[in-house]
Amino acid sequence: MSSVVAIDGPACSGKGTLARKIAEHFQFIYLDTGMLYRIIAYLNKPLEELCNLSVFDVIKFSQKFNNNVLRSEENGIRASNLAKDPQIRELMLKMQRDFVNYHSKEFCVLDGRDIGTVVFPDAFCKLFITADLETRAKRRFQDLKKVNEHIKYNDIFADIKRRDEQDIKRDIAPLHYDNSYHLIDTTKQSIEEALGCCISVISSLL
Repeated sequence: MSSVVAIDGPACSGKGTLARKIAEHFQFIYLDTGMLYRIIAYLNKPLEELCNLSVFDVIKFSQKFNNNVLRSEENGIRASNLAKDPQIRELMLKMQRDFVNYHSKEFCVLDGRDIGTVVFPDAFCKLFITADLETRAKRRFQDLKKVNEHIKYNDIFADIKRRDEQDIKRDIAPLHYDNSYHLIDTTKQSIEEALGCCISVISSLL
């Protein structure tokens, strides 16, 4: 059993925020796997060049780019499309495992779509963070509105719905959870309430 807290869930469910707060609370090491995909998408390099990069090279790239650019809807769509490529997924799988192996003497928190099902199926704790589509769309809209006042809620709703369908129906590592996960629905919870639930689950397993 690996010393990994695996956090999976659909887009805008709050899993990234919770993953960072969990890592901070327990003083665990955190890896934003979604950002790995976004950096790869933004770099737009041939596969043979990407294969020469280590996970730490990719993380360093993230410090050079504007975070708003990496987290833009456009780059998010590119990253989501890349995630359907078997060779890219294999590369990302290796990078994520290399990261955890490097920190083998510490606990690590990773969030994504397939952390507990494919990347670390033996994770000591698996959390599936979810919320209904409307709630997730509203959250994303409020975030994007801060940087783009012209953004439209209906466009955000449609995009998240499309990403859900793509994540669930893709042939490789589709988004799903089973009874090895602890399900946390954040639809009616604040971040603090959801974090409390997560901390309680993890503490019970340590």
